[in-house]
Amino acid sequence: MTEISVPFQLANVRVDPATDELSCGDSTLTIQSMAMKVLCYFAANQGQVISRDCLREQVWQNSTASNHTINNHIYSLRRNLAKLDGQTKYIHTVTGSNDNGYRLLVPIVLLAEEKQAEETTEAKSPEITVIDKRPHKPKTPLLVGITFVVLLALGYLGYDLTRWQSFDQSSGLTFEQGREQSSAISLDGQILLYAHRPNRQATWELYAKRMDDGKLDSPNTPNNQRQPQKVFATNGNYDSFVSLSPDNQFIAFNRLAWHNEGIYVADFDAVTLTASNARKIIALDRDNLSPAISWLDSNRFFYTAKEAPGAPLRIYLHDLTLAKTEQVSSPPLNTFGDYAIMLSPDKHWLAVMRAEGYMGFVLYLYDINNKSIVATPVSGKEQRLNISFSDDSQAVYFVDEQGFLSAYDIEDKTTRLLSNQQYLGYWPLKVPGKEQFVMQQDWGLSSLTTQILRYNNPLTGGDGESMLLVNNGLSIRAIEGVANGGLIFAALKANFQIELWSYHQGKSFKLDQFNEKPEYRYPLSLNWLKGADKALLSINDSCRVVDINNGKDTPLCPADQVVYGATFGEEQVDNKGNIYLATQRNDTAMAIKMGSTGYPFEPMKALPNASVVKQVGNGQFYYRRGTEMEPGFDIYHYDANTTKTRLLIARTYLNNIFSTNDFVVVARGIYFMDRKPGKRNGVYFYHFDSERVEHLIDSPNEYPNIAISDDEKYLYQIQSVDNDSQLRLIEKTR
Repeated sequence: MTEISVPFQLANVRVDPATDELSCGDSTLTIQSMAMKVLCYFAANQGQVISRDCLREQVWQNSTASNHTINNHIYSLRRNLAKLDGQTKYIHTVTGSNDNGYRLLVPIVLLAEEKQAEETTEAKSPEITVIDKRPHKPKTPLLVGITFVVLLALGYLGYDLTRWQSFDQSSGLTFEQGREQSSAISLDGQILLYAHRPNRQATWELYAKRMDDGKLDSPNTPNNQRQPQKVFATNGNYDSFVSLSPDNQFIAFNRLAWHNEGIYVADFDAVTLTASNARKIIALDRDNLSPAISWLDSNRFFYTAKEAPGAPLRIYLHDLTLAKTEQVSSPPLNTFGDYAIMLSPDKHWLAVMRAEGYMGFVLYLYDINNKSIVATPVSGKEQRLNISFSDDSQAVYFVDEQGFLSAYDIEDKTTRLLSNQQYLGYWPLKVPGKEQFVMQQDWGLSSLTTQILRYNNPLTGGDGESMLLVNNGLSIRAIEGVANGGLIFAALKANFQIELWSYHQGKSFKLDQFNEKPEYRYPLSLNWLKGADKALLSINDSCRVVDINNGKDTPLCPADQVVYGATFGEEQVDNKGNIYLATQRNDTAMAIKMGSTGYPFEPMKALPNASVVKQVGNGQFYYRRGTEMEPGFDIYHYDANTTKTRLLIARTYLNNIFSTNDFVVVARGIYFMDRKPGKRNGVYFYHFDSERVEHLIDSPNEYPNIAISDDEKYLYQIQSVDNDSQLRLIEKTR
């Protein structure tokens, strides 16, 4: 291996191979030995293009060393050199020819006789340093030292050299009771803004706090000094997704105050951390709950919005001076669109998280000067929101689908991990000028923690009182009653994976044989086949059969069909064992009858615009009408024997038209959920004999999920639970 083993100077940086140290002025950094070997090899061959194959052969002396490992060492060299001298570009990536590789750009000055000079001339003149400026000729290959042998052995043992510097040290930034989200930071890294609410009854409001050397006040700081500053004196604003202008003069944010929804801009006082003169700049309806905002300069900012409920999120550029908006991106119509954006510090790039279909993402880079957008190799099935840039605009930070903090190098087009720990948080916000990130705890990934309550059914003599049944710390999204007072329910984890759980005889447990995957998504619902050990799980516009005892699941619905709301027909009256579903075709809902094996697949024209179908009795069907574009909540009855249809229950509102669990048909009537005008959401009962509707219990939330015990003594409901969260400061492990 040809390398330099004596101290040398690279522009403003002094390199000492013997100690693995880089220094500039009073600053000294110790780098990894292998990274030093790479730098020394570059110095010995200064000006030449060094390929990865050459590094494999000459430095690693291991033909199996991966490009990923080499790229990470190059990246670490660049970062450490930039820490000492951010004005000089030391290493250039050569692409676009047969000579792909790296080239050292700056000349070297050998300090070959430095140590000897210090020893022999100390008495004469200790201030003199002898610099060897003779032309350097590459030395012949040297034997591999003990250090390299050890590193090589570790490589064969699977040691991951890409993680030698990890951002795994986590500490709290905010200490108030409640939840925080959508943080933003000033370009000087001194002001942190975020949305906060103390509990579910409160509204999201903007808060600000000053950073002190990259950290907020510690828990030991007196309470009167730890309190964040409320940005607006008023309450009830529903403010979130804030962004601070480059000169700290303005903030742009999303406000969801009733009938005043939109993106607002307000004057910001960086001394008092308060804002005033809030004015609506862009009117948005409530389909735009979380627009991303990123300032280009003090007069213009990028934002994301969608024009209609089914349209993708697009990027727009708004000019405050001209009061003009320009559309920037046009994502495919069959995607959720561009849901996260961030401008690079040098204002060259706009990093874009674009949905892949309706779920997952691909990282795109929009060139602001050329107005062109290109995809990167970075993609994932999770929507761990947001991205940010390195201070030099050369890397984009994100959280990958395994939950690791990661970076994408724009020049090298490579990705590396920055953390050893999974799920440190999401929304990675780089603190300018610091080796730190602000990240949000994971509560927001599953939106809410929910629990299951059991109510004593007033219809069967109960007092309507409730008791807590299940709280597994997850977001429970669908519940279904099974035999002997049991339940099966689906819960969403922080990484968006679905788990199936069961409740029996006072205990809840996870069904471990369920094949949970990151791509499992909402909407989902459950339907139990009475008298059997199986249930239907409707998920990802398809359906699966699951064993209610262990969770083992197998696909059932045809892969080429978009279906939801799967329910079993009653086997005792339907010898064919049909399954009933709904589908959307040309913006029209349609009922489908499917055989128990997934075939045949036939439309049910007698049930127009059906969004869920339940068969109860021979030829008796109860169904709900409505489409995603025109939701409907009313419940109808269809008698296949007489071919007559009639409206049974007119409902006001339902939070999820895809659920099969919003009404349950029993022998004497229908349990159903509704939100009557002027009242809270509740559970009601429709009596078949008298056609009377009776209120049973108030529902704590608007989740369209109700389950009934087989003896009808108990009603089961989902309830939101507040949990505390923090913004976290993520730093390198020391």
